[in-house]
Amino acid sequence: MTLRSVRLLRLVFGFGLILSLLLVSNAAPMRALAQGVEPPPEGGYYYEVRAGDNWSGVSWVTGISIAELKAANPTAIHPNDWLWVGDRLFIPTRPAAPGGPGQATQGRWYQVKAGDNWQSVSRATGVTVLDLWHANPTHIHPNQWLYVGHWLWIPGLGAAPEAVITVVPVTVVPGAPAVVAAELPMASPTMTPIVAATVTATEAPTAPATATATATVVPTATTAPSATATEVSTATATATETPTAAPTTTRPASALAQSSPTATALPTATQPAATATPTKPAPTAIPTKPAPAPTATQAAPQPASGSAAGCPQGFAGYPDAITARLNTAQGASNALRTWLTGCGAISEQAGSVIQAAIQSKTSPDLVVLAQEPNSDQVMPRTVLLVYHASADGYKLARKVAGTGRLVVLKTDDINADGQPDIVWTDTTCGAHTCFATLYVESWNGRVYRDWIEGEPTMAYPEYSFVDTVPGGSGEEILAHGGIIASAGAGPQRAWTETYISPEGAAYVMFNRIDDPAMCLYHHILDANALFKQWTVAGFDPIITAYQAAITDTRLEACGWIEDELPTLRDFARFRLVVAYVAGGKANQARTVRDQIQHPGLLAAANTFLDAYKTTGSVLQACRNTAAYGETHPETWQFLADWGYANPSFEARDLCSLD
Repeated sequence: MTLRSVRLLRLVFGFGLILSLLLVSNAAPMRALAQGVEPPPEGGYYYEVRAGDNWSGVSWVTGISIAELKAANPTAIHPNDWLWVGDRLFIPTRPAAPGGPGQATQGRWYQVKAGDNWQSVSRATGVTVLDLWHANPTHIHPNQWLYVGHWLWIPGLGAAPEAVITVVPVTVVPGAPAVVAAELPMASPTMTPIVAATVTATEAPTAPATATATATVVPTATTAPSATATEVSTATATATETPTAAPTTTRPASALAQSSPTATALPTATQPAATATPTKPAPTAIPTKPAPAPTATQAAPQPASGSAAGCPQGFAGYPDAITARLNTAQGASNALRTWLTGCGAISEQAGSVIQAAIQSKTSPDLVVLAQEPNSDQVMPRTVLLVYHASADGYKLARKVAGTGRLVVLKTDDINADGQPDIVWTDTTCGAHTCFATLYVESWNGRVYRDWIEGEPTMAYPEYSFVDTVPGGSGEEILAHGGIIASAGAGPQRAWTETYISPEGAAYVMFNRIDDPAMCLYHHILDANALFKQWTVAGFDPIITAYQAAITDTRLEACGWIEDELPTLRDFARFRLVVAYVAGGKANQARTVRDQIQHPGLLAAANTFLDAYKTTGSVLQACRNTAAYGETHPETWQFLADWGYANPSFEARDLCSLD
């Protein structure tokens, strides 16, 4: 080989080496982008197809319609609508924020750092773990791992700092870690801590209905040292009477029967049956007993029960009186219970003394529920008091003044995060219905924090604690009830709300499941809910639901419209016409149309079929049908008013696919 050939060979080899290095350096950022270490492009983000994915499933997790997904990913459209595992789909919008479609572009990107997990990101951003999961479905990996460098979408305009409730400083019992109290923001706008040396009474509204409650206490004898005066934070909780929401889906009755035996029934004015009908008369309200007119010779109020010594003259004096009693009596909890019963602050209907190890596993802390003695109200005021034990004696650490009757459901570390919780309800009663609001507070060693999102309120709920939901931490809280004892509410069925603590975070609602019912109207509601969500699972479940409403002869009338059963079944047939055409089974639509007897619904079905024949578009046919309904209310008015506990119905709902 000549010297010239050798030089030429070296030159070619050198160019090849340089070219390969350039290719490797360019491939690195491509791999990095595929792994998610670069921010997603403007106007959307990428979703990697996984085993089991289909267009409907991707639409569901991203909140983008199938049509929009296909328009943004034309190269991913394959025969039989298959998706190939590993393909990347462009999602043409930001992940939806909890506020709904209008919030989709509000938020920011967060890059995962070493040591991050879902819980730490939630704390840093002020967004719940559940909302982070909804906004980042492609980053939910086995064992809930997060990968350093990946970008997470943080929905919303920003988050306020973590809210807590200020309590007084305490000295922990020997063996427990020392704690330091700090001034921190309040946990809830309806629970406002006010530090004051003198506690004043809060006037609670009267409730014109009778109510009863039972409370379970655990007597434990403890000896406390001398008393020490202290300032405490005062909070007032509220409950709102609201109509029930529209039903969604159903589940077998056996699911509720498997609940934990710790279910607790709340006080009720008149407990309704599991299913209420509009023909059921509302309970008779009992008027408030008038207070006796004061006279010059009238004696001071006496205890409602017994003649215990040292009972405070006013309800506002009980917190300090209990503190003094705890620090002077032997066998603190038993002696306190006996004394409060003698004063009338504990009765068969309300009040309790509960031993609760809050500061440590061995700390003899107490949770006290006391009612106002000698009250002339049907539902006397109640107050929740938490006393921490210390080397210097018992000190009042938390006070909650109830709007109605307070009932403690559980004192334990229910979400298994290593921090004890107190779960209670505040029940108020109106003219015909009692509503209970659920509260959860968690003690982190310094303060009591509000540990449930919002103020979940339900009519006549029964609560239980179970551990069945994957992804939740510790026990879930189940609330079953919801029946409003009023004929104006319309036909109802109870439901179950499940609240979970994602990875130990504050409790949020996980789902709502309606009880099974034999009312045809409720089955129509369930089918209508599927109809509105046709992009999720297609039209086959919709067809099945409306067919069952037509053919199940066990279903009963429960409303007040004329010819209720045949009218509702003809509505189901009309919806079947639409579903058959939209689901590619147009040949079956005319057969069902010919079975409709209701004149208005028959005309609506003909309007739909004629418009589809002319335009070839199901969506346009639905628009034409809704327009027809605007001028022919007989096609839909029979669904418009089923009581304030049920959804309304308008002409635009007649054939709502877009």
